[in-house]
Amino acid sequence: MKSFHFLWAALFSLFGGTGALAQDGQPASYVVADIFVIHSKILGEDRKLAIYNPDNVGGNVLPAYPVLYLLEENDMPMVAGMVKYLSSYNEQLPAMLVVGIDGAGERIRDLTPTHSLYDNLGKLDSDPQSWLRPSGGGDKFLRFVREEVMPFVERKYRTAPFRILAGHSVGGLTAIHALATQPDLFDAYLAVSPSLWWDKGAYLDQAIKRLPASPSAREFLFVADSPEAGPFPIYMKRFLDVLEVRKARGFPWTHAYYPNETHGSIAAKAYYDGLRFLYPQWNVEDPNRTAQSIRSHYRRMSERLGYDVQPPFGMVSGWGEDLLRREKFDDAIEVYRINAGNFPTSAAAHGQLGDAYLRKGDRASAVASYGRAVALAPEDKELKAKLDSARK
Repeated sequence: MKSFHFLWAALFSLFGGTGALAQDGQPASYVVADIFVIHSKILGEDRKLAIYNPDNVGGNVLPAYPVLYLLEENDMPMVAGMVKYLSSYNEQLPAMLVVGIDGAGERIRDLTPTHSLYDNLGKLDSDPQSWLRPSGGGDKFLRFVREEVMPFVERKYRTAPFRILAGHSVGGLTAIHALATQPDLFDAYLAVSPSLWWDKGAYLDQAIKRLPASPSAREFLFVADSPEAGPFPIYMKRFLDVLEVRKARGFPWTHAYYPNETHGSIAAKAYYDGLRFLYPQWNVEDPNRTAQSIRSHYRRMSERLGYDVQPPFGMVSGWGEDLLRREKFDDAIEVYRINAGNFPTSAAAHGQLGDAYLRKGDRASAVASYGRAVALAPEDKELKAKLDSARK
């Protein structure tokens, strides 16, 4: 197993907006994640969490964030960067919390559902120092996630009731194990090159038997693989055949095969495609969008995903500005009201609404909105000047 210490140190200086400003030409940190150490009574050890918080890095904030729980410590910078890019720059995903769970050098212990000494080629490894010796702690690990990690995250951040579990290799196996044994724990699963060969396929047979006979139409599964050695393709086909039956019963899942990738390189493409599978049309592309069409768009998404999906602050602000430029004042007001309702303590939201009222010529409503904005940000001189001007 690769050392994990360098990665966690690097997370402090990779890319985020919370580092101190550089002074006199000295470098400043560019931070991707908040780092916490929590003590697990269940595992009997300290574990690190790296948590990417969208509030720190951009304007496309949400009232509450879906949470992506990531089992691959080495993939944390890539996945957090992907979420940031697709939610802030291209607006193809909602901003979301990404929780990277430190493997602590115990991936085989924590991310395997049964104890087994058979490797990926089906060969018995009876060496006393075999890397497979610690295996079989998957149930205890999922209990740690349920009872210790999730409550910690939900206390500290604004979380939406939509949880995604993403894992690669034995992490992908854990995603399938969670779906089969604790289907209420997550709402979506990204299983990348899952180690379905585990225990010579014996666990796969167990998992298939334990999959819900009538899975929820709101439990999403994305499975990805690439050319693999050994019996892996046989086990994958067996699993996909079972999923085909469940698809007919309304289970939303999809499979992606990457013929030009390897077990190691597949992750970058698979995480991207898996997230796009969950949110195939996040943005409202209609150039003639109105508040009604925006609300209808996200209402449909809410019905599909099973939680209250709201548009992000920055996108709504941009739509409102576009409507103001086209002098569609009533439409702009209704759009800005979305932000004012979703972010009632945001001075910016009420200030933008005041701008729209003023452009329409409704000074009384503009004064009311500017007044709320100033009450929330009494030190903001620009808002105070707008309020004073609207009162004249």
